[in-house]
Amino acid sequence: MSNSRIKNNLQIKKGRLYPMGINKVQNGLSIVSDIKGREECGVILYLPNGKEITIPFKKEFLVGGIYCLFVEGFSYDTFSYSYYQDGKTVPDPYGFIKKGSGRFGDPKLKDTPIQYIYREEEYDWEGDVPLEIPFHESVIYKLHVRGFTKHTSSGVKNKGTFAGLVEKIPYLKELGITAVETMPVYEFDELLLNPAYTKPDETLLNFIDEAKLPWEYKVNYWGYTAGSYMAPKRAYSASDKPEVEFKDMIKALHKNGIEYIMQLYFPENIRHGYILDVCRFWAAKCHVDGFYLMGVDLPVKLLTTDPYLKKTKLIFESYVRDEDIDKGQYGISEFANVAEVMWGFEYDVRKLLKGDEGMLGAVAEHFRRNPGNKAAINQITSYRGFTLMDLVSYDRKHNEENGENNRDGADYNFSWNCGVEGKSRKKAILTLRRQQSKNAMMMMLLSQGVPALLAGDEFGNSAEGNNNPYCQDNKISWLIWHKDQGAEELKEFVKELIALRKAHPILHMEEKLKQMDYASCGYPDISYHGEQAWFQGFEAYNRHMGLMYCGTYAKKDKKKEDEFLYIAYNAHWMEHKFALPNLPQGMKWEILISSDNKQEMEMTGTEQAGEKEEKKPQNKVALGPRTIVVLLGKKGR
Repeated sequence: MSNSRIKNNLQIKKGRLYPMGINKVQNGLSIVSDIKGREECGVILYLPNGKEITIPFKKEFLVGGIYCLFVEGFSYDTFSYSYYQDGKTVPDPYGFIKKGSGRFGDPKLKDTPIQYIYREEEYDWEGDVPLEIPFHESVIYKLHVRGFTKHTSSGVKNKGTFAGLVEKIPYLKELGITAVETMPVYEFDELLLNPAYTKPDETLLNFIDEAKLPWEYKVNYWGYTAGSYMAPKRAYSASDKPEVEFKDMIKALHKNGIEYIMQLYFPENIRHGYILDVCRFWAAKCHVDGFYLMGVDLPVKLLTTDPYLKKTKLIFESYVRDEDIDKGQYGISEFANVAEVMWGFEYDVRKLLKGDEGMLGAVAEHFRRNPGNKAAINQITSYRGFTLMDLVSYDRKHNEENGENNRDGADYNFSWNCGVEGKSRKKAILTLRRQQSKNAMMMMLLSQGVPALLAGDEFGNSAEGNNNPYCQDNKISWLIWHKDQGAEELKEFVKELIALRKAHPILHMEEKLKQMDYASCGYPDISYHGEQAWFQGFEAYNRHMGLMYCGTYAKKDKKKEDEFLYIAYNAHWMEHKFALPNLPQGMKWEILISSDNKQEMEMTGTEQAGEKEEKKPQNKVALGPRTIVVLLGKKGR
């Protein structure tokens, strides 16, 4: 075995191929890296006593394309290190703690050598394990760790950090959230060179107002870029130990019945095996419950068939066709934790919300879409595009603050400003916007797929019409925690909706509803209705429909069946009356919740009872313009 000596009487030998990265092992230090250099590459170890040890990577340590070294006699449990490549320090793909100032968006970090900290510390998980909440029972809440609590209105002590998120757990729990999904929290470079910036000639600086020059760097606030994928972002930590604070956050979420889902973005040319290593790492070392995976060339089959990730949620963006899964091409059938974001749901539901014609058939399919081989993630808004309040307040994007002359961001948002572009003080406009926000939430939370809420939508947070705030580390992207009457009303409404969804399993079945009476109870599991009961009325000019769910097909517990539910949707700007289907004998319809606070049932029809004339049970409901109502079938008194 080849070996050589270095300072401090340490000896370098050819090491083993696994595990990747830098790890303390018995009698020494294992260094396994696929770093490459045209001329030279290696590692510098910074010892606690102030000394440095430089270890060049030589061909004798190569196994395939990986350098495998064993530093015998290395006894330090805490130290720092840097990989170098042709005279420059480079990131460690397997580093867990990146050294730095912890200041988000600090331009000085551009010139700082890249260093990592190695610490051997035991973490007390107190028996914590991933929660494994089924997808069909999940309600996801999407947020940016920094922006969620950075504004003073958040009321937390540790603003913009993992610890700040922990302070908001009571709020999330009260709302009814079962999973938090965060935008990238791994170490990424948040500084982007501004293409509009040109460094002025030094001889001209005396004649130029530097304050009016375009800024040299933009901030990559979102974080969708490559980085040190195994290191929690130091700038999102309130302490000097981001790895501990990150684990504390997950443990606290789990104690409150909330899962943690991590977004990961992989650009082209990221090794597939490394992507698997990243997912395994977070799942094993930090008890992460799931991943939202984005990128150009994702190893779908490798991830979805990995036994270690079998109980870990894996969410993809339009990654594969249903028929390919059915054929077993991806081997997904035995894995229950795979999901896909339904972008069609977002676009089609938005169109119906603002009153476009010809949308009923597509939206009706979205409302019951729930394929058994993968979960369907439904969202109205996301980090890309308008917030919910902006969706009902703007017809056009307003991205001027991004410095790209409003050319960036999507031009087609399928939004409607309710009559006024942007902010308004008109009571009628504000009331309509709040009602449209309620309608959007009802369409998402009462659909069969997995609802994914954008943080702040539940109380009307706005990005001031910016539909692409990727570089806005300010109040445009931060949540402004409104507590006015309108915000509180909307929040309480969303809270009630989530509770309603959880209380009725017929609204979140494990498999797609069949529109058939396979229980032989006289009713199909789901049926569509129009102004006449049992007639769908999906003509292109219609913008209203009714859905009835038969609770016989879902169990609240081992003995009790769910109830009948009827949801009437009116996206038209005119009133429509719905004739309600007859319920089993002794039952009647009652209003459960409505986006219109003034919604009432209409009593129609009479029947003869001897010489006495009595009213029949309520059999019609009149919906005002742009209103959704949920009715519950209950036993009459």
